Amino acid sequence: ALLAILVTLPAGQFLTRQRKRMPWLLGSLLLSRIGYLLVIFIPWLPFGNQGAGLVWLLIVFTIPAHFFNVAWGPMLADVVPETDRARVFALRNILLAGVVTVGVFLAGRWLQSVPFPLNYQILYGVGFAAAMVSTYYLTRLKVPESHVPEPPAQALGPLALLRGWRDAFTTEPDFARITLNTLLHGIGLWMIGPVYVLYYVRTLGAQEGWLGLNSMMANLTPIIGYYLWQRGVMRLGENKVLRWTIMAIGVYPILVGIAPSLTVILIFTAMYGLVAPAVNLSHYPMLLKICPAAQRPVFLALYTTIMNIGAFIMPLIGVKLAE
Repeated sequence: ALLAILVTLPAGQFLTRQRKRMPWLLGSLLLSRIGYLLVIFIPWLPFGNQGAGLVWLLIVFTIPAHFFNVAWGPMLADVVPETDRARVFALRNILLAGVVTVGVFLAGRWLQSVPFPLNYQILYGVGFAAAMVSTYYLTRLKVPESHVPEPPAQALGPLALLRGWRDAFTTEPDFARITLNTLLHGIGLWMIGPVYVLYYVRTLGAQEGWLGLNSMMANLTPIIGYYLWQRGVMRLGENKVLRWTIMAIGVYPILVGIAPSLTVILIFTAMYGLVAPAVNLSHYPMLLKICPAAQRPVFLALYTTIMNIGAFIMPLIGVKLAE
């Protein structure tokens, strides 16, 4: 989260000034994925350097990943028509949830059956090969050149970033509103995030098998939710769906806290998985719509930076309060 805070805003300012953003998107994606390929060679380092080498490798290659994330949203807005976003995003997330569920299951079996560290090395290699396939398909997209604001965006620098921050909120009140509302909503969810597992294990006595079952439920039920809510968003509109479902998401921690047993929590997790896709399918397209098209990278970067600050600070506070 700290790296994202440092990288995201400068990346947004930089991309706003580029007419051809796709090469930067593909380059940053490729560079970030090369880091996972290099993980294969970590076990061959001298023993005392392996742990530190892995940590620094992942830190360094997270930087281009954050740059890619800033470029990804504006690219989606350019290639997916506004009327199709709910359907396209739903299908993408259904496929993602299915692949993650099956992939994690198979990866767990593989890691248990093959000696360490060869099991991890081969798994990283397979993952890198699959990532290269997805990168190839991204190169097939036909993305139009972006409009660069006139006069050109301000030169990069701390003062320019602060001015851009101020101007974004004053000139685009809808952007300021959705950012503030999302931040306030996220504060509670970020705070409680790391406490769930502590509560399950220490207070309710959950075993590894139950944790795996709960995780599987959290990954499978959104597949149904995305299928159902893509039609709901198109029929009812993003605003109405978001207003009601985001409040329902906020009730989940309360339900977990009052649940009489682990079995009931599984039911609440399934219900959460059915409702959460409605928030994702209404909130993100609305955010893309609110951001000015010509300055979408810097607006999304500002939004992401603010959310990362909250996501960085609030879990620390939540764990401290729980203690």
